[in-house]
Amino acid sequence: MPSPLLLLSLLACDPNQDTRTYPEKVAGVPMAGAAESVVALPVGAPMGGYSSRCKILGSSSKQDRRHSQYALAFDRSTGIHTPPQVKVLWLDSEDDDFVLIHHDAIYVFDGMVTEVEQRLQEATGRDLDGKVVITASHSHAMPGNFSDDVHFYLGGDKFNREIYERTTQTIVDTALAAYESREEAAIGVNWNPDWDPDDLVYRDRRSDNDEVQMWDDLPAGKFKDPYGLVVRVEAVDDGAPIAMLVNFGMHGTLGGGDNPMWSRDSIGGLERSLEEQFDSPVVVMHIQGSGGDASAAGTDHGWARMESIGERAAPLLMAAWDATPVSGDAITTETASRHIPEGPGEIRVTRDGTVDWHYLPYEYREADGVLYNSDGSLEGSFDEWNYPTGGVFCGGDDPLIPGEFATDVFPYSSCVAVGDLAILIENTFELEEPMDLPIPASLEAGTTASLWEDVPQLLPDGSTETRPLLWGFFPAEPTAWYGEQYRRRVAAELGIELPIVVGYAQDHEGYFLIPEDWLLGGYEPNINVWGPLQGEHVMEGNLEMAEHVLLSPERENADPLGQFQPTWYAEKDMPTAQPDLTPDAGTRITEAPEYIWLPEGFELELEVPETCERVSCVVQMAWQGGDPGVDFPVVTLERQAEDGSWAPVTSHSGRPITSNMSDMLLGWTPDPLYPADAEQDHYWWVAWQAVGHVHDRTGIPEGSYRLVVEGDRYTGGDETWPWSAESYRVESEVFEVVPTTLSVALDGGVLSASVSSPAEGFRLVSLQGDSQGVSRISGQVELAWSTPEGDLVEEISLDLGGSEVTVPTGATALTVTDAYGNSGTLAL
Repeated sequence: MPSPLLLLSLLACDPNQDTRTYPEKVAGVPMAGAAESVVALPVGAPMGGYSSRCKILGSSSKQDRRHSQYALAFDRSTGIHTPPQVKVLWLDSEDDDFVLIHHDAIYVFDGMVTEVEQRLQEATGRDLDGKVVITASHSHAMPGNFSDDVHFYLGGDKFNREIYERTTQTIVDTALAAYESREEAAIGVNWNPDWDPDDLVYRDRRSDNDEVQMWDDLPAGKFKDPYGLVVRVEAVDDGAPIAMLVNFGMHGTLGGGDNPMWSRDSIGGLERSLEEQFDSPVVVMHIQGSGGDASAAGTDHGWARMESIGERAAPLLMAAWDATPVSGDAITTETASRHIPEGPGEIRVTRDGTVDWHYLPYEYREADGVLYNSDGSLEGSFDEWNYPTGGVFCGGDDPLIPGEFATDVFPYSSCVAVGDLAILIENTFELEEPMDLPIPASLEAGTTASLWEDVPQLLPDGSTETRPLLWGFFPAEPTAWYGEQYRRRVAAELGIELPIVVGYAQDHEGYFLIPEDWLLGGYEPNINVWGPLQGEHVMEGNLEMAEHVLLSPERENADPLGQFQPTWYAEKDMPTAQPDLTPDAGTRITEAPEYIWLPEGFELELEVPETCERVSCVVQMAWQGGDPGVDFPVVTLERQAEDGSWAPVTSHSGRPITSNMSDMLLGWTPDPLYPADAEQDHYWWVAWQAVGHVHDRTGIPEGSYRLVVEGDRYTGGDETWPWSAESYRVESEVFEVVPTTLSVALDGGVLSASVSSPAEGFRLVSLQGDSQGVSRISGQVELAWSTPEGDLVEEISLDLGGSEVTVPTGATALTVTDAYGNSGTLAL
């Protein structure tokens, strides 16, 4: 760092000029490592994303009157579909590092980014200033109270330091594992344009701008982030995949606001299917793009619909992976980060000198109501924006809370001054001190850019070219128009075609729209604090940083004068509420307690069946476990070998089938339900459906199986987390998985066969099926026709829509057997 005297000297000359000299960048052979892990957080913690889960806004996912020491004003989670994961790619190229972290969460907390960077720097001794990037999956079904950004307490509950510390430590440990695994790597990019033209995977959800043509070469209408970009990272030594990065925008909202269970949602479904296309564990990371106005599509319903996202996307994205060119030649990389000032008097949009848009000084005034000039361009005064502490809930017709600066000019007509909202936040979340206004966290927006030179890229026109690759990381939910504007501005102003747009990264500011889109109103303008210019103002800060730091041949400091520093957050105390001592943890529950929570559609069945038909069978088990403060039970599916030994069942990629995957549902019930500081028993419950993980969904191998629980119970004596614990183990009875019965139909010579799922079915069986009904099968089947002369056997390829067959003369019955041994008979 420069000395205070040097800083004063610099400031005396030009406060915006850095006169120091820097070393030139050095190219190097890329070294890459990747790792993944599960974040073990306590069930009961609230899920972020839907403000309707807040007690003052409806408690939309409330299931019962349970309390949790990990929640204050939000509904308590009740169980797990899939737990949060952390995935990391660590790339270095001789004299630079780039640490890309994927975190299953609703958004990113910039205070966590700062701390992760510091801890990694201390652990490795490497200069990581501004080089650590955290991106969020944006699942709306993940614990959200790790963030101390106070105005987003309404999106995830009040900050809980234990949740924060657990998450941060897992991220750091996973990043260090990626660091230790680095090896010489080959890298390449496939832009994969217009890869989902039929909206099978994701779709534009914002209709407010459909009738507006923003660019001459882009017609009006539905528009979504068009690229299913794939980044391929593999080992030079043997070509083994290290990581697959996929970039496009898609919301994680399939679970809905009434879902009470943790889930990785649509992003988890995507990543799981892609992981299973490899025959060994490969880190697959979906990096959110311009997803602010893109929702997940898919088919079926419930948890199965999340799986369908991956089933639909995998063939398209794996084809792109296979076509991606890679090179292990030396590259130059540089990453820079800044927090862009955005409070009163700071926000301005110039579009490279073509406009000068900014807000008027804040004062009591009557807006002129003019938003557009006679030629359709934006009227530049923006005098309708008059919120000195920021405004929210814009875009509708009427204000949620009438404020002193309210105007009846749409879309400003529903804006609420943050100052008027502050008392609601203070009371709901029991703040000890009045909120500072403007809210300090709203005065800077973290953003990052990373430039990789000489990367082979398969371009949209089908040609391959080695060229620069620029990543732009934005602290918000960028919409499709926002991402398109960034791509166009980078090309025009920096001379780099096709930059990668990454949203939900480094910080969170709500939605980012360009001004023309924000002024059309609708849902998306309602969360960002600083109005129509905020999004593009931050974009220009990112562009300026990229131009002045990354495009220079020297390796410069992105913020030598301390103008773009992150928000400072006061350290909060660690919670001191201890977990319950549970001496009976590890005891099977064989008689139904007075109350135990189950997901919708389930009825408690405590007896494990002796035989379990594929697809139609669901095995349940319940037990007394530990307090969720220490107990994060992992249930593993095991199969007995011929020698009598037991081993975990593994997926195609070699991952053990556990409750950390989509194959099981895990539930938790405290008894009594409340208060949280009462001495409680803790009932845990799991359900497994006899469906293959991703491959062979109707063909899980026959044999003897069991469910094995490994958990922890608190041993006492601690004042704060981490809590001392000892392990327990529970085993289910053995059950035999057997073939299922096919339903066979013959209609006018067209043959079809199907399997049936139970009413409580939660697994995807077929993209054309129903996870709680009938799913047709396809593929090679054997037909055995019963005739007076004996059985006539033939093999055909059965289509999902049915296949034409010729019925032998005198045939009285038909038995259809599929490749897995599932069979069914039809009397003729």
